[in-house]
Amino acid sequence: MANIFYGIPSVNNVSRNIDKWIGIAGAPDVFSEKNENLDKYASPLLGKYDVVSLDDALMKYPDADVWVTYRRAGNTAKALLNILPPEKIHFFEADLEYRRGCSYLGYFISYRKDTFSPCCVTGRCPVVRTSGSVQERLNQWQEYTENLVDDIRHGRPNKCDTCHLLKYGFWRKTVKLREVSFGSNNPGDVCNFKCTYCFSMKSLQRLGDDKDGFTTYEVIRQLSEIPEYDTEDFIIQLSNGEFTANRHCEEMLDILLNTKWKISLVTNLSIYREKLATLMETGRIIKLLVSLDAGTRETFKSIKRNDMFEKVVDNLRKYPVDKAQLMLKYIFLENVNDNETDIDGFYEVVKEVGAPIVLSSNQQLDFAPFTKKMRELSLRIIGKAKTDGIRVSSNSSYLNPLDAKFISDSYENYKQNDNINWDRIAKKGNCIINIDPTARIEINGKLELNERLPQGSTAECTVSLLPNSLVSVSGNFRFRKNTDVRVGRNAQLVLGSGFLNVGSRIRADKSITIGRGVIISWDCLITDNDGHSLLDENGNITNEPKPIVIGNHVWIGQGCAILKGVTIGDGAVVAAHSVVTKDVPPRSLVAGNPARMVRENVKWE
Repeated sequence: MANIFYGIPSVNNVSRNIDKWIGIAGAPDVFSEKNENLDKYASPLLGKYDVVSLDDALMKYPDADVWVTYRRAGNTAKALLNILPPEKIHFFEADLEYRRGCSYLGYFISYRKDTFSPCCVTGRCPVVRTSGSVQERLNQWQEYTENLVDDIRHGRPNKCDTCHLLKYGFWRKTVKLREVSFGSNNPGDVCNFKCTYCFSMKSLQRLGDDKDGFTTYEVIRQLSEIPEYDTEDFIIQLSNGEFTANRHCEEMLDILLNTKWKISLVTNLSIYREKLATLMETGRIIKLLVSLDAGTRETFKSIKRNDMFEKVVDNLRKYPVDKAQLMLKYIFLENVNDNETDIDGFYEVVKEVGAPIVLSSNQQLDFAPFTKKMRELSLRIIGKAKTDGIRVSSNSSYLNPLDAKFISDSYENYKQNDNINWDRIAKKGNCIINIDPTARIEINGKLELNERLPQGSTAECTVSLLPNSLVSVSGNFRFRKNTDVRVGRNAQLVLGSGFLNVGSRIRADKSITIGRGVIISWDCLITDNDGHSLLDENGNITNEPKPIVIGNHVWIGQGCAILKGVTIGDGAVVAAHSVVTKDVPPRSLVAGNPARMVRENVKWE
């Protein structure tokens, strides 16, 4: 039987571990790696192992077993399951097995005053009585969850059997606590809102004055003193009423600022706290979920029973939410916020802060399906979000599974405009795309947005197409990070091939044509208009836009401005920081001094 070793963490890693791996699985017939990394391995790995794509490896060895070398392989396992049966997938380092499971089981505890649950789906999850110190309660969770996972592993009846979240896949073999969730179940938890859909309101009213048992603050304090959890992989989830209204909020923030933990925070964001802003700045808040649920002050007040819509929106602007993985949630409530005015107003807030959207159903109705109207409004906001490059998530624990699939499929397959070849547009990172429904993009080659975007960068490539505008791409043209392209009403931008480098801008109000093999360097401006209107004595506009034509194999140096009415001939090189106001004749790329090619036709700054 053939063996494919999938993944090369590093050449040194392979060199250190190859003998151990061979002892487990036998010698590899070939190594496989992600397509984008194959260029690194033109010669045999360790001098004797070919490195090819997984498709090529499986074509040559269709019955091979695939052995994954990565220590963290959850996403790899999901991808492999799309093309291989589970019995053909094995792991050298990752602690994974194929069985039924979910994203909570074996990792997660919902910590409460005198109970716990291994899940967060209220009303569906098993609830277990507990007592003792925090450490003793976590030990009880460990024992209970190990038995529960073992029952699921061997097909024995168990408390999770009927849950729709339980699915076949690769899940961790080892039960190990990674996330502690606090959900309005401990003494002292309070909230300054009284949301109409909140299933914790009665509990919060009772717990606010409860003096018996550990507060959320006390549990967090004890957790911070347990060495086992002093790790960057440990997650604290705070959805304990309104965290910022808790009387121990400042003390909890002091602890969180002095740990390595990652934090998931559910908040109404109605209160500004400087220490919370500081915590956001650390980048350790991996999820900041705000349920806005409205787009108008009146509806917000009706749902939240608190007139603080403008305050929440103002705090969204004030807090450094770009460092905190903000997500804005909209919980549909029948005959309350299921209308275009609210969904459009909500989206305006979303667009301003650039946050992903979470759509959900009424949490009190336990997976109640969307109405026809709610689905129509979901499509409305999906269309806006897809156009602007904003993600819409169906990752809500209280969303009906059919609606979750509807949202996921609608977002994935949504076509904003039938006049656009979306399959020929490649996007990386946070592109901002504003395209009028009457605009057209005709692509025979490929258009790449945010090309060469560094990993982790939030730099944006912006494309704006006004009514009846046209972008035509005949080859492969790339817009790199922080580029800005605008095509005005009834205007056109014709692109051959090449790239627009970092910080450069194109403004077409009439016509700009760029040929093949064109290099446009950093911080350039290409505009066929003056950006303002001049009138003669009779009131007529005297500075209409004039077309720009840039020929083939042109090189435009850093910081250049190419102004209206200019034609640049094939092969010309425009020296850095030139302001081009007159035509540039054709010239070979290799003939003469590049600066002399344009000196007579430019205005030097």
